[in-house]
Amino acid sequence: MRFGWILFEWSIMKTIFNEGKPQSITDVLQNKDHRNALQNRLMETYPNDTIITIKLNIPGPIKNNAALQSLFETGSTKFVPVFQPIKKVALNSDAGPELLLVNTMNAESAKKQAIEFEDQLNYGRLFDIDVLNKQHGHYSRVELGMQTRKCLICNENAKECARSRKHSVAELQNKISEIYAEEIDD
Repeated sequence: MRFGWILFEWSIMKTIFNEGKPQSITDVLQNKDHRNALQNRLMETYPNDTIITIKLNIPGPIKNNAALQSLFETGSTKFVPVFQPIKKVALNSDAGPELLLVNTMNAESAKKQAIEFEDQLNYGRLFDIDVLNKQHGHYSRVELGMQTRKCLICNENAKECARSRKHSVAELQNKISEIYAEEIDD
C-alpha cells in the first residue's frame, strides 16, 4: 500500500496593525479639522498656488505606527519630487502621517499626477492625495473625467464598498499588510 504525503503550506499573515494607538472617530475628525484649518491658512498665504495634501487611507482604529510610517515615507519620497514644492508641512500624529505641499503647478495637472501615483503603484492605492486651491477648492477624479478609486479587495468602486461595508476592517487590513510585505518590508 502506498501512502502519499500531502504537504500543506500555511502562510501566516503578519499584520502591520498590532502596534499603534487606536483612534476614535472623534480623534479622526479632530485631526481632519486641524488639517482643514491648515489647508485654509496655506490657501490664504499662497492664494495663487496649489495645495497638495498627502495622507494614508487606512481603515480601522490604528492609523500610525512604524510600518505605516515606513509606507508613508516610501511613497512620499517617490511622489513629492514630482511637484518641486515651494513649501512643505509635515504632520505626524496618532491619526497618521501627513504632508502638505504648496507648489506652483496647475491644480488640474497636479491632481492628474496624484491619480497616476495612486493608481499605478500597488502601494499608491493606500495613499489619499487631495489637491486644492483657493479659486476652486478640492479637485475630484470625477470632475476631471477620471475613473473613481478602486477597492483594494474587489476592484469595484471604493466608495460604494466602504459605504456598504462590503469588506471587513480585518480583510482590508490584511490586504494592506500584504501590500506592505510585498512592496515595503525588506
